[in-house]
Amino acid sequence: MVRLRLNDPSLAPELASFLRRCQCEVEQLGPTMVGVGLGHEVDPKVASRRLQEGRCYCCGEPIEAVLFGLGSPRCHDCRESSGNGAASARDNWARMEVESYLRIWRLRNPGARVELVS
Repeated sequence: MVRLRLNDPSLAPELASFLRRCQCEVEQLGPTMVGVGLGHEVDPKVASRRLQEGRCYCCGEPIEAVLFGLGSPRCHDCRESSGNGAASARDNWARMEVESYLRIWRLRNPGARVELVS
């Protein structure tokens, strides 16, 4: 779950509503804190497209040429990181997706400040 902190608690309901329309699961964690998870599975077509572009499934960074040539779906850093590869990939994917939604929300709410905490 990705946690977001808002500067203005009155914006939390609007942000939650927006994220739910983006098929996210949203939980109010406090007056200025919102927890966000994906309400859907990772789209295999999108993941496949990322891999075809030579980008890591987990973090989106370029896969080193040698690893990519061997068919690795993950960059060196993600391969070496401790932790469950599938869970880590899903967490990173959720973070990436939520960051994308936040860019849109910020454009619609220029005075609002929201920060990705974890």
